[in-house]
Amino acid sequence: MNGNPQKLPDPIFFLDRTHGKAMHRLLTRVGFRVLRHSNYFVDEERDPIWLSRCGKENWIVLSGDKAIERVPENRQAAIDAKCKILFLDDTNSRGEEWAAAVIVGRLRLFEIIGLNNGPLFVTIAKQARSHISSVRFAGDGGPKPAPPMAAISGDGETPKELPSPTRDPQQGNLKFK
Repeated sequence: MNGNPQKLPDPIFFLDRTHGKAMHRLLTRVGFRVLRHSNYFVDEERDPIWLSRCGKENWIVLSGDKAIERVPENRQAAIDAKCKILFLDDTNSRGEEWAAAVIVGRLRLFEIIGLNNGPLFVTIAKQARSHISSVRFAGDGGPKPAPPMAAISGDGETPKELPSPTRDPQQGNLKFK
């Protein structure tokens, strides 16, 4: 799972209480070692308490809770524990989307985790374009032309409406009026 020539140990990820079962299930299914907040702490546990344990155990925190970095007490707890925290850039998305972002970015995440000491904060975006190459056209390939908004009438000034398509009831093909 690690792309480095030197074998770094696979990290143990700790999902805080902002994550559901789907993310845990999907990450575990592809080989991540993942722990859930609910297996170690009550839901109401104060952030400094569980952050301290994560740092002590060298668990990598996966969270959508930006208050960990913003609230002075939480930030100091993360710093004191030398936590490595990966923030998901929003908490409104489904666990499946976040699991996909973590899975696709795992080589880079493992590199960051393995080659850097904590404390550290990293933000993961679910919408990344960097893992897909640029388009390479071949033959007659190329960008599609933009569809016309309106046809220009013969005088070049007044736009007229384009014909609207209708479906031929017998053949199902589109026809223009």
